[in-house]
Amino acid sequence: MVGRSGMNKTLLLATGVALGLWAGAMAPAFGQMAPAQDDYKGPKASGMSHEMDPKDIETLRGKVPGYRNQSDAEINASMGRMPPDWTWYGSAETVRDGIGVLVLAHGSGSMGDKVLQDGVAPLAAKHPTAISYGMAMMGSGHIQQGVDKLTNAGAKTIVVVPAVVTEQSSVFRQWDYIFGRRDDSAYLDVPRTTGKAKIIMAPAMDEHPLVTDILFDHVKEISTNPKNEVVIILGHGPSFEHENKVELAHIATHAKRIAAKGGYAEAKGLTLQDDAPEAVRAANVATLRKWVETANAQGKTPLVVGYLISTRGIQDKIKEDLKGLNYKFQTKGLSAHPNFTAWIRATVSEQEAKL
Repeated sequence: MVGRSGMNKTLLLATGVALGLWAGAMAPAFGQMAPAQDDYKGPKASGMSHEMDPKDIETLRGKVPGYRNQSDAEINASMGRMPPDWTWYGSAETVRDGIGVLVLAHGSGSMGDKVLQDGVAPLAAKHPTAISYGMAMMGSGHIQQGVDKLTNAGAKTIVVVPAVVTEQSSVFRQWDYIFGRRDDSAYLDVPRTTGKAKIIMAPAMDEHPLVTDILFDHVKEISTNPKNEVVIILGHGPSFEHENKVELAHIATHAKRIAAKGGYAEAKGLTLQDDAPEAVRAANVATLRKWVETANAQGKTPLVVGYLISTRGIQDKIKEDLKGLNYKFQTKGLSAHPNFTAWIRATVSEQEAKL
């Protein structure tokens, strides 16, 4: 693990990205690759597991609203379902540069992770580039590994790109804590990164036009008659209401753009607040069902599109939430679209231009 204090001084922080496809033919050109899907040992090899003790459990119960009414066994089970944190390094040993890129991603399994890695290949050929996977609830060693790899490759500035839809999230707050940008952690008080590189935290996806383009393309894939369709952009959502309001505003911006571009009868957005207490989530589900029922009553077809990073996330829960209703559901996550990694590359370029 790393030391507690100390702010990295020069690292280009590439926003955490969760999904990536890595072509096997490119393996010799870059650093250590994630193995093939049937031999996927990247996370396990790091040894960064999620082991809880009673004190840790009580801390999480106090900081994560969704854990407040859960038993120790339930919290342990929830943590046990999370893959270990780990780091992938994508640049060849010959790639050395004063700017490094660190992508912070939740991680989404072998295929998704390799898609992300494939998308950052152009960056990895130019700048030392690493992806640190995981929510960093229990530790920060994987992030320190990424920082160390980049500084060893000559990076004096690291651009960190957080691959999340909004900064209004617990994982973003935890990353901010780890890089010394805030005093309070979102989960456990894990060690903070150390090093000589300068850290630049890039913004999350928020209202970026490339994100709107992804959502618009995903809507079009299930649309047949825009004038008679209602677009519902549905997000995971943060637990806390003040953060949720900010994310809803971002979604509303995307919805307005999509309605104007596509000529849909209506476009609007909602979050489930999936990690909030059950009563909060249930109220959001009730709103979602009412929107779908109202559209049906008006003779319109609801198009539900995920404002979600991963394709393998809460989509199955959403199907259950809407059971018995008439709607179309685009299950693809944002990371399944080429613009996802285009956004990462654009974000790095935008931050590089400011240096």
